Amino acid sequence: MLKRLIRSTVDPHFRDAIWAYRTRRDISVLDGVMRGKFQILHQPATNREHIQATIDWLCAAQDADQPGGVSAFYDVREGKWGPLYPETTGYIIPTFFDAASYLNNDNYRQRALRMANWLLTLQLDSGAFPIGPLWPDWERQPIVFDTGQILFGLVRAYQETGEEMFLAAARKAGDWLVAIQDTDGAWRKHTSQGFVHTYNVRSALGVLLLAKASNQDVYQEAAVRNLRWAITQQDPDGWYQNAGFTPQEDPLTHTIAYTIEGLLESGIILSDEPMIASARLAADALRARQAEDGFLRARYGPGWESSLDWSCLTGTAQMGMIWSRLYWLTGREDDRQAAAEANLYLKRRQVRRVQHKPGVRGGMAGSYPLFGDYEPFRNLNWAAKFFADSLLLEEKYAPAGN
Repeated sequence: MLKRLIRSTVDPHFRDAIWAYRTRRDISVLDGVMRGKFQILHQPATNREHIQATIDWLCAAQDADQPGGVSAFYDVREGKWGPLYPETTGYIIPTFFDAASYLNNDNYRQRALRMANWLLTLQLDSGAFPIGPLWPDWERQPIVFDTGQILFGLVRAYQETGEEMFLAAARKAGDWLVAIQDTDGAWRKHTSQGFVHTYNVRSALGVLLLAKASNQDVYQEAAVRNLRWAITQQDPDGWYQNAGFTPQEDPLTHTIAYTIEGLLESGIILSDEPMIASARLAADALRARQAEDGFLRARYGPGWESSLDWSCLTGTAQMGMIWSRLYWLTGREDDRQAAAEANLYLKRRQVRRVQHKPGVRGGMAGSYPLFGDYEPFRNLNWAAKFFADSLLLEEKYAPAGN
């Protein structure tokens, strides 16, 4: 009866914290819940210190399993690492090459190559890569988005090493993406949950990078078809239709940012003003909605409407990257400031000073508060990757004072 009384009166998030402490004497959940409930923030440090902490966490995520891929997440509530994730491992590879240069540590380069070699073992006969994370009970079905994201890593590994096996695998993946693309440029086959997704434009960016590395027009033509289609999905106020995981939900800033980045970076590569203008319109709309402390709401619906009081930290990191790139492109101070505010928001929510918790120290959660609705109680490898990228870009374009 006492247990039933406790369950009915104690906040469920605190029950999670009590369970974690009772079962393994871990106060990480309690710390995260308390900080979220009462807005207790961490003291920010320099960009370099946060980059190092984040890369250290990603190394721990890679070391959690032996093959060379990166674990999808660390579940703070369970105290366990998740399964390996091919998609995100693919786009973590460029981050590790960049970190090797910035931190002057060749170990990160070797880790990136371990990731790339591991990905080669997973490619399907069709050229596609399987949907992930690699849960034991999931059938290894081919999927557009994951395959497109893995192109980032394979192309970069080829550029860094000159090893033809990486380019050959990338071309095989690119051939599959071209073959299943619809004539209007959209991908409707082999998509997440069977829906068309505007955010697949980030896969088009991967195909475009392959086109430049291989000097093959067929890949550029396919990428441009998807990019042109994506622009048709944009409303006059900048919001993108079909940018969520399902049509029934308002898209996360995470998938909105995927869409913006795909158009912006492709537009820069191609010197295509309509692509850049589309990305600029959406990025400006989000900048206008960014709070003074860097907060962005987790989701935005049509008309950029949202009443949510929690944030998707991955999306915030991605928008920091995008605003830094726009600052580099145009020199607009408001973009630099928006990027800096996004990064500071994230710094204040990164746990760095905790002993003996490699899954906690240096991680970046899916949501803030930790118990928010996007991947609750999990530190995500893709959130960490984009946070590191955003800080690296801030260091590259506006290092003063960091």
